[in-house]
Amino acid sequence: MTDQRLRVLVVMAHPDDAEILVGGTLLRLVAEGWAPGIITMTAGDCGSSEARTKEDISRIRYTEAVAAADSIGAWYACAGLADVEVFANAQSVRAVVELLRTFRPDVVITHSPADYMLDHEETSRIVRAAVFAAAVPLYQTRHAPPAKPVPSTPVLYYADAVEGMDSMGRRIHPNFYIDISDQMERKRTLVGHHASQRAWLRDHHGIDEYLSRMTEWAEAYGGECGVAHAEGLRQHRGHGYPHEARLQEALKPYVRIQGGEEYD
Repeated sequence: MTDQRLRVLVVMAHPDDAEILVGGTLLRLVAEGWAPGIITMTAGDCGSSEARTKEDISRIRYTEAVAAADSIGAWYACAGLADVEVFANAQSVRAVVELLRTFRPDVVITHSPADYMLDHEETSRIVRAAVFAAAVPLYQTRHAPPAKPVPSTPVLYYADAVEGMDSMGRRIHPNFYIDISDQMERKRTLVGHHASQRAWLRDHHGIDEYLSRMTEWAEAYGGECGVAHAEGLRQHRGHGYPHEARLQEALKPYVRIQGGEEYD
């Protein structure tokens, strides 16, 4: 990569997760001149209620993911795992480290460690391990030829869980929110690239309005911080990970905290 712009990489389980959970934040960063990237752990091979093969739906959803990424100038890659079989193990960590080293992000955003399904939670664990390992010179991905280790550990963030809830239905409050009120129409267009998912979610989850439900979540998060629409984020600040508020500073005019106060 020769592009010298700051780089943000969103690593999620399935096609459409990035756009639904942090699409507005991505649009904000692109507007600020950042280079965006998206990785999905799977190509969404089980994401259909119709009589298609796993290979057919994977091709459809991969094409949709590429189209969504292309629409904002984002790099896209799939780690090659299968739906419902995303697990934190050596193979999956190696795959994600290789992709991280290829894109070389300054900031990484992934799923909440607690979410409604294990594919999301396991992706969060994989990415947490991969972000740490990406800068370790002796960590080998066994890819030939391998990408070079990144110069420093990227800053790691977690998106809000789906519906903002853990698997027990309890609200997980963000550290901060991004006001995406004036980006909602563009976010709806971005999410709309994943056209195959409306019927699937309606049949499997009882959700009839794919885009409307996403909008309702953004409205609810906005209500928690005093704006029309928002996305929630938390920063991983454990030992060995950067504590620099890279995302908060980059989007400072749009950062809010619970209760509607502006970020200081």
